[in-house]
Amino acid sequence: MEIRGAAIATILGNGAGMLVSLYYYLSGKTLLRPSFTYIRPTAEILREIFWVGVPATLETLLTSAAYIVNNNLAVQYGELTVAAMGIAQKILSLGNYIYQGFAAGTQPIMGYNYGARNYRRMLDVLKAGVMVVSGTELCVMAIYGIFAPQLIGIFTQSPEVIATGSRVLRNIMCILPFVGAISMSRMSFQAMGKPQYAFGITLVRQLLLYVPLLVILNRLFGFGGMIKAQPITEMIMMAVSVGLLYHVITGKARHENIGADRG
Repeated sequence: MEIRGAAIATILGNGAGMLVSLYYYLSGKTLLRPSFTYIRPTAEILREIFWVGVPATLETLLTSAAYIVNNNLAVQYGELTVAAMGIAQKILSLGNYIYQGFAAGTQPIMGYNYGARNYRRMLDVLKAGVMVVSGTELCVMAIYGIFAPQLIGIFTQSPEVIATGSRVLRNIMCILPFVGAISMSRMSFQAMGKPQYAFGITLVRQLLLYVPLLVILNRLFGFGGMIKAQPITEMIMMAVSVGLLYHVITGKARHENIGADRG
């Protein structure tokens, strides 16, 4: 069924996943069971959901907008270049799923300890999380760097697309050790009930850094400059986001210690 079959398979896959989840919850194997009596959210709960969910939604929208700019700039270098960049981005997404999993794993730990005012452990989780995510993604980078032509070749037989895609992948793969720490910091802010910081990271990352760098580096250095915009953005944002999270945690700890001393 070609592309139509892929669309149907996507719908069936998501539907099957939903049914499995519903069966698990309705079978009584969980601490909480869904009930129609709970489908009456209060204004406070809705406000909290929106306050946390809006930054994540905007991140997706801004990321999509940045990709639109990226693709429009790539068009000037030919359709094969656009195809090569698309393949490289898809392969890179496998590495993205790894850091997203680690970031999601640190989110509840940071939230629990923030509620318990255990700031020392939060700092330990921050340090361990950055080391684990960055170390894992360095291994993924090594695989991408060595086997880039073979990976691109899975999706196309065109020598030009393979050559361009390998070049793109070897440039943009440099984001992996940095972007994981950014995602972990953003999710930690959401878990701490501070989505304004998560939104600030998203806004600065996509609108104030990545898109302007795309345009400027493309104009100054052509295609080679354009594909370096994302790695430069992520290197800067890792320092900003991790530093901001560290500052917020230590500032909170100092504030409460001062309050305890005065008491």
